[in-house]
Amino acid sequence: MDHSFVIPVYGEAPGLPALLASLRAQAGARSAIVLTTSTPTAELAELARREQLPLRVNPQRAGIAADWNFALDSSPTPLVTVAHQDDVFAAGYLARLAGSLHRNPQALIAFSDFTEHTPAGARPLNVNVRIKRLLCRRAFGAHEYLSEPRDKLRLLSFGNPICCPSVMLNRTALGEFHFPEGWRTNLDWMAWVTLAGRPGGFVYVPEPLVSKGIHPGSETTATIADQARAREDRAIFELLWPRPVAALIGALYTLGYLANRVGGERRLRRVPG
Repeated sequence: MDHSFVIPVYGEAPGLPALLASLRAQAGARSAIVLTTSTPTAELAELARREQLPLRVNPQRAGIAADWNFALDSSPTPLVTVAHQDDVFAAGYLARLAGSLHRNPQALIAFSDFTEHTPAGARPLNVNVRIKRLLCRRAFGAHEYLSEPRDKLRLLSFGNPICCPSVMLNRTALGEFHFPEGWRTNLDWMAWVTLAGRPGGFVYVPEPLVSKGIHPGSETTATIADQARAREDRAIFELLWPRPVAALIGALYTLGYLANRVGGERRLRRVPG
């Protein structure tokens, strides 16, 4: 067993049973599953006992990056996926992405395409998802692997097209890695930008192997409302572009927020969109 799913659970997690069922159904290989939390509850402890899963409790409540990094550090394996509590994985996710990393042992991360769902069921593809798909396919072309820093940065230069819960991290190639502190919503995008400058590649699997859960009430909602999301977007665009260009791209990028608001839907807390 060289892979684990670690799940940083925050607060109530009504989607957790569906996520766990999708992880149990993975085909082609076995994987460890580890629950972590900084907000322990009796209900979560009972679920962990019933599912016979380890539950690691972070004694410090220091924000989303701390929660994700605690989960990452709780992984016992060289390959790890930080699974978000409201998402669902296709049965072929583990075999497909682990296989891609075994073929490309110098790769830092592998990630897949994705879809979205609401409590009512599958969600039609929106403009935001279509654009992210286009950015990935433009960057990778007919290949599954990007190794040059300029190519990896090109992938990330017009926004963040990498579906965070789909990412499988190769800790053998990554070495010491943690998500950056101080970000409320773009910590994953900033992590990928940082990794783009390091030796080692990105692998893209153009199959929708993860479905992201869309729910009312989220940290993303708050960061859009108080402009924190726009500020973080602008900060990253200014790392990648001259300031006037960054301002223009950032203004256009904010239009994508509308895709998170169909029927008032938002992502749950602790899961940036």
